[in-house]
Amino acid sequence: MSICLCNLTADTLLEHFARHRRELELASPDPRSFRADVGKVSEVLADQMDELPRPLDVLVGSFNNRRVATGVACHMWKGPLPKNSIFMVEEGLYITSPELTLLQQATQLHQARLCQMLGRYLGTWTPDRNSQTGQQSRAPLTSLESLQSFLRGMHRIHGMGNLKFAMAHTCEGAASAPETSLQLALTLPPELYGLDLPQPIMNYEEELSSYARKLYPHETIRIDLCWRAERFGLEYQGEEHGNQLGEDYARWFAAREERYELWFVAKEQLENAAQMNHIGHEVAKRLGIDINSKLWPADHELEELLDVLNGKGHPKPLGYKELRQRRSKIRELRRKL
Repeated sequence: MSICLCNLTADTLLEHFARHRRELELASPDPRSFRADVGKVSEVLADQMDELPRPLDVLVGSFNNRRVATGVACHMWKGPLPKNSIFMVEEGLYITSPELTLLQQATQLHQARLCQMLGRYLGTWTPDRNSQTGQQSRAPLTSLESLQSFLRGMHRIHGMGNLKFAMAHTCEGAASAPETSLQLALTLPPELYGLDLPQPIMNYEEELSSYARKLYPHETIRIDLCWRAERFGLEYQGEEHGNQLGEDYARWFAAREERYELWFVAKEQLENAAQMNHIGHEVAKRLGIDINSKLWPADHELEELLDVLNGKGHPKPLGYKELRQRRSKIRELRRKL
């Protein structure tokens, strides 16, 4: 008898194992062997039970293996599992891979929230309540290349369209959640009330000249969101940056010496639609984009997206029909511009 944890339960465990740098082995069990036996979970993961969300999400491969029990939610997967979709925690206990976990969440999350989750999986950070900053560094849980390989050859199933949308609009390499939120606010398409700007390189490293190293004593300077061709970048300033103003100013001078223009965006600005709209206008100018050629969101529209990105409210996922209607309206408006 085996049990396979999935969905939000798998998400929590994937981050837990990443924090503790525990590598898991890929496995290919028969999904028909999966049962909703939570006793095995309590036995193997006793130290992690308190941090697991309830109910526990369990993957089963047969209707006969479903079980109605308090604190357990069964998720059906019919047929064979995709390649590289299951990790083994211990003999008889499995969890879904980051790729399959994302595909499951793609059926439930608003597109912008799914992009945020994908940004976390593609990023170099993991939540950590015991850390002063609320996070710690880790290797990415997956990559766009791995996701593309995972989806390749798979028949169209529920959630695949949303996941492909997220893959097209989320950048790899973010070092924090706000960096991903800032990137999404600037680059998501008009149907989600984003500013539809070109995607930046996340945490791009520019090698410093000998003189610039006198201003900032490091070999390279890292830019949170960088448009390299235009030598322009944005730096997110979280609350923890209040104790490192000296270093931030030194980085700004070093970037200027390398002919990069850096702007700083604070947490309060990322939560303010009017300010973000102004920042978007200025970024567009520096990228040589005529905003009159775009369907630019009004402040109240951008505010709706920022509310989603900042975790306010519980928006319903946009359905394909609604997305088609919005895109049709956008094409019509663009013809009139």
